[in-house]
Amino acid sequence: MDRRRFMMTATAAGAVASGPALADAGADAKLAALLDQQARALRDEAGGQGRLRDYSLAGRAKARAASADRLAQLLRIDRTQLSPSSAIDYDTARFVHEAMVDQYGRYGFSDINLRPSPYVVSQMNGAYYWLPDGIGRAAVASEQDAQRHLDRLSQFAAALDQETEQTVHDAGLGVIAPGFILDKTLAQLSRLRDAPAADNPLTGGPISRARAAGLNDAAQRIASAFDGQVKPALTRQIEALKTLRPRADDHAGVWAKPDGAAYYASALGSNTTAALAPGELHEQGKAWVADLTARIDALLRQQGLTTGSIAERMSQLDEDPRFLVPDSDAGREQILAYARTCLTKVQALLPRAFNLIPNDPVEVRRVPPAIENGSPGASYSGSDDPARLPAITINLRSVKENALWRLPTLLHHEGVPGHHFQASVLKRAGALSDFRRTVRFSAWTEGWALYAEQLADEIGAYDDNPVGRIGYLQGQLFRACRVVIDTGLHHARWPREQAIDWMVANAGEQRDAAEREIDRYCVYPGQACSFMVGKQQIVAAREAARRRLGGRFDLRAFNDLILASGPLPTKVLERMVEQWSPQPA
Repeated sequence: MDRRRFMMTATAAGAVASGPALADAGADAKLAALLDQQARALRDEAGGQGRLRDYSLAGRAKARAASADRLAQLLRIDRTQLSPSSAIDYDTARFVHEAMVDQYGRYGFSDINLRPSPYVVSQMNGAYYWLPDGIGRAAVASEQDAQRHLDRLSQFAAALDQETEQTVHDAGLGVIAPGFILDKTLAQLSRLRDAPAADNPLTGGPISRARAAGLNDAAQRIASAFDGQVKPALTRQIEALKTLRPRADDHAGVWAKPDGAAYYASALGSNTTAALAPGELHEQGKAWVADLTARIDALLRQQGLTTGSIAERMSQLDEDPRFLVPDSDAGREQILAYARTCLTKVQALLPRAFNLIPNDPVEVRRVPPAIENGSPGASYSGSDDPARLPAITINLRSVKENALWRLPTLLHHEGVPGHHFQASVLKRAGALSDFRRTVRFSAWTEGWALYAEQLADEIGAYDDNPVGRIGYLQGQLFRACRVVIDTGLHHARWPREQAIDWMVANAGEQRDAAEREIDRYCVYPGQACSFMVGKQQIVAAREAARRRLGGRFDLRAFNDLILASGPLPTKVLERMVEQWSPQPA
């Protein structure tokens, strides 16, 4: 499919949902103008014009009021007068605004990603966690560059203090992170604070680049800003969390916090974009686990691994010398090199699943060692900066956790045809509204990436790698286990140790990795469910379309449609596919 044909697909993605036969063009134009203005405002709130977002309590209240106003503006438009494509935009915006009004009215952290956390600062949340890598990459080749970096450091210090204020405020409501979360958070904060300016993730790179450009005075000012502004703000945050530590309990689930059941229902709904009863989802997760376990068992037996539980037999693969690298920096470089090979291999298979195939470069690198203890196994970060490549970061704290049989599906998830491919195609979906380019839904983003893992198998990525196929199914099993554990922690009131034990026994995860995962679910209720729920919704929509269309069904056209649609709540996506009619080749 050429670019023009893809644009037709992108337009069709917005033209297949239910709507009036004769729409009011004036209503469409009114909605488009409103959503363009709202998209700009949402980006500004998230941090625009070189500024960081407002992390203060007042900023949170302002964001809630703004969300309520946006919802009221939207509801004044008569949906029945909209065209089908505009109805998709309307339904998407309504979901976003309703979720944001609800979540900004609660404690903790909220933003446009609709992945709330009851804790403003944790081992996986807070300015100290999200911002140093980006700030530390700043170019410093001139005095103007140096001043921009100094301004950013000042803003960073202010953001830390704003978050400290929120944390103390929420503690007054009875919201304090579990003790084991505070311990990890304090350790990471201390590492960031105590690293000298010349070696610090925030300032080490800029100082080095300033000196290379002959800007020695600027390098000194950057070091002084760290010591005089950032370090004291980090110390204030550390001291605030230390003061709260004696009041912390070890209840892992949000059920133990004020109005915890309602908080979890809100978080689960926004992450999965579906109305799911936690108890029913818990049982559905167990069914997914049972099905995947049976499939893995059959493949393990084909490899001669017949004794012991599924987890025990997969642990044998983790110990197999064929899949291990030395526990050294050189060994870790081997893992990164193999990851790049996996991306190259699957890229060649993409014509079996897609018509438009971007080939945008992506960097593969390790998670910074300073934060790897609290970080997930891997993640993807896009980039709009031509000087900065999108990146897949892999947590290389343990080489055993990155045994090579596990690695290909991770690259399919984070890279191709997962998140990186998804982002690359989205750039080319020219008919997509600015609002739909701005919002994000975990069930669409993560659901696609998990669907991409299955798609990689379907197009032949493991035809010559049967052990890699076990790794793919283990990745699916892992996400099914997440559903059971997340609902177990926050709904069924599982203790942390029960969740860790269950992950090790049922998903074949290393214990250290399972512990980090469970701690992630503790601070992001519901997010772990978005992967499997979103993926299953895409597969269900695909198979329903296959049955409806018969011989007219085209896998390439379906996949193009899902990506061209951009981020959608699952119910909106489902309605879109129900009305879809593929264009003749």
